[in-house]
Amino acid sequence: MSEFDIFSVYRQPDWTPLERVLTVVFGADAADAIGAFWFVGFVQGPAGAGDLRLYEHSETRREIAVDGLGCTYRRQQNGPGFVPVDVEDALIGVFL
Repeated sequence: MSEFDIFSVYRQPDWTPLERVLTVVFGADAADAIGAFWFVGFVQGPAGAGDLRLYEHSETRREIAVDGLGCTYRRQQNGPGFVPVDVEDALIGVFL
């Protein structure tokens, strides 16, 4: 699977990693916050990260990438692929 090949094989949306991330900030209200996102698909993560789940916020249209363990990533600005970022920076990038 290439980095941008998100529709090669259908896989069920995986909301658990995003729920883990949003729980850090929103606590019990994380389930409500998830409703503001679309599941885009799976993309190839950096070496050792496995597949990332790509979500897009419905209002800001900004994305967040999360691995299966709940670690967050941002798309590289000067090249292909994703780089790890802490949860706070990832969420700031989505909401602001």
